[in-house]
Order: sequence, then structure tokens, then C-alpha cells
Amino acid sequence: MKKRYFVIPAALVLLAMSFGFPSWLKPVRPFIQLPGEAYVGTEYWFGGAGWTNTFTSTLVVWAIVIIITLSLRARSRTADEVPTGFYNFFEMVIEGAYSFTENIAGSEKAKVFFKFFMTYVLVILTANWLGLFPGVDSIGLWENKASFEGIQTEKAVVAELEELYAEQGQEAVNARIAELNVEYHLDEDHALEFANGTLVNSQKGEIYKAVKKEVDKKNKGDLQRGIWLLRAYEDDSGYKPEDADWTIVPFLRPAATDLNFTLAYAIVAMVLVYFQGIRYLGAREFFGKYFPFILPTFGRDVAENPINAVNVVVGLLEFVGDISKIISFAFRLLGNLFAGMVLLFVMAFLAPVANIAFFGLEFFVGLIQAIVFGLLMLIFMVGAAESHHGDHGHDDHH
Repeated sequence: MKKRYFVIPAALVLLAMSFGFPSWLKPVRPFIQLPGEAYVGTEYWFGGAGWTNTFTSTLVVWAIVIIITLSLRARSRTADEVPTGFYNFFEMVIEGAYSFTENIAGSEKAKVFFKFFMTYVLVILTANWLGLFPGVDSIGLWENKASFEGIQTEKAVVAELEELYAEQGQEAVNARIAELNVEYHLDEDHALEFANGTLVNSQKGEIYKAVKKEVDKKNKGDLQRGIWLLRAYEDDSGYKPEDADWTIVPFLRPAATDLNFTLAYAIVAMVLVYFQGIRYLGAREFFGKYFPFILPTFGRDVAENPINAVNVVVGLLEFVGDISKIISFAFRLLGNLFAGMVLLFVMAFLAPVANIAFFGLEFFVGLIQAIVFGLLMLIFMVGAAESHHGDHGHDDHH
């Protein structure tokens, strides 16, 4: 069947949704938050972090990459000398990427660096593109917004009081608790108590219940629970129906929209950079780039030319620069992917038909960000493996 028989009706449906006709097709306003959402019922797991949908997406990404790798490896062992289809495409990609790595790192180092470069590109690319599949970020579990805000407020208050206790002591905590009791309308039987450096367990739930009660009254959600989770429309007076307190926690959310993912991969990338530097130069010479005074020739070099003493400051600045690379790695990927997700959400709410174009844009953004991340790590590896004095770690570049 021709593609236009699917594309044209789909575009017409999106156009109808953009104008809100019929009314039940109008998209729900997205509920956006920066951290990954914890699944309902797991909010207190892992020290209060919960099991997040971005962590599940990370596991799915690795499963996809491993399956692709194993299937291609099995295919490469067959007697068929003329690769076709997906295998042929992937072979072209791998060969092109390897040649690219050789041009940057040289023929010898490319044999070592390529596996890290390609793994990073494949994992991040899969993570970025996974968010463009239908159902990702839209199919999930119902979550009560009042309960969510109660849990978040409770965690925030506990953290605030524990920090205040550590910095200013019990007297400051008692004053703050008096304010909280008034703010949340807690009487003597439900007043907060602080002992042994934290809130008494039996009192933690009082904040949750107080916040949940207030939010319940406001019916802040865009979804109304029933047999189906339906859009909660405002009446002529601007009020939403009762029980309009719901949102959806998607089963999967793009992993790179969570700082935990991008920061973890940034840290691992810099650990690999340092590992390769030590591998090729040895620990003393490698760290001598940052702390030249540990090199046996430092004293002689300074004696011959006192200006060489400034290398100590230069090395420290370079070390600080390496730390900033981690931040740059993490926030570049997070910023681009999270902004893309928000763009798709907002346009889906305002004018769904416009996402026909924006999906294509995000497809290329995901590709570019994966290549940039892998390429920068590769360049840093090459730089780390080059001797500060230019007498080690050189290959012929082809």
C-alpha cells in the first residue's frame, strides 16, 4: 500500500487537532519537569530518588545496542560475501567511522580508540532517537498531582531542616518548625517534631497530607480520572471538574533529558581520556602535564630558563579546564535534548501539525549531538596520549 494513504490522513488528523476539532482531540497541556519522573509507588526507593523512567530508558538503550551488535556479529560470520540491507548499511557506517578515527588518531591509536568512540556514538544516538518513537514520553502510569506535590514538598522540607540543623543548630530548626506548623495549619496533635538530626518519622507524613489536601482543592490537573483518563475541561466559570488532579508518568523518557545520564557519561568519558593518557605516556609524564614539578627535569628547566616556572600555573589551569570539560559535555547534551523534548511537547499542544517539521529537526539534532560527544572524547584522547614534550605517543596519520 502506498505511503501517502497513511501520511495524508495522519497529517489531516494533526491539522484537526491543531484547531481543536473535534474538542476531545485537542491535546492536553504537557506536564514538564527537569528530573526524570519516578514511577508511582517507587518514590522512596534508592534513598528517595525512586526508579525513574530515564533509568529504564538507559537500560532499553543498552539492550538495543547489544542486540544490534550481536546480530551484526552473527551476520558477519556467514559465508555470504555480498552484504545486503541493514547489514550493508551498518558496514558502510562502521568503515566510514573507522576511517574518520584513523584520520584523527592515526592508524595505531585508531585500533584502540575506535571502540570507545563508536560505542559512545551508538549509545547516545540510540538514546536520542528513542524519544522520537510513538509512545515514548506519552504512554505511562497515572499519577495524582496532589500526591506528587506532597511527596516533593515533604522531601524538600526534610532536606531543609537537616541542612539548617547542621549549619545553625537546634534553635534555628525549632524556629523554622514553628513557621512550618503555621504555614501548613498543623495543630498540637500533628505539629512537626525534630530529633536526632531529622524529622520524627511519624511526623513526616503530616506535611504530605497538608500539601495534598490543598492541591486537591485546586484541581490543578489537566486530566480527569474515570474509566478512561480524559481531558479536564473548564466550565463557563473557569472551574475544572472534581478529581481533575491527574497526569501521566511515561514508562520511557529520553535518557539524555536527565542530568544523571549526561553527567555519568561525561565523567566516564574523561576517565577514559585519563586512562589512555596514562597508558601511552605513563602516570608520571601524563600528570606532569598538569603538575610539572613532579617531572625529574623540572628543576633543571627552571634553572636554565626561569620563565618555565609559569608552567605550574598553566598546568593547574589545564587541570581545571579538564573538569570544565565534564560540565560542558553534560550540559551541552542535556540542554539540546531537553529543549528538543520541550519543543515537541509545546508544539504538540499548540499546533500538532507543526511537529511534522520539528520531528525532522530533532532527528538531526540527536544525530549531531551524538557525533559531537563522541568526537570530542576522541580528540581529548588523542591529546592526552601526546607527550607534552613531543617525544612520545606519535603515529603516522593516514
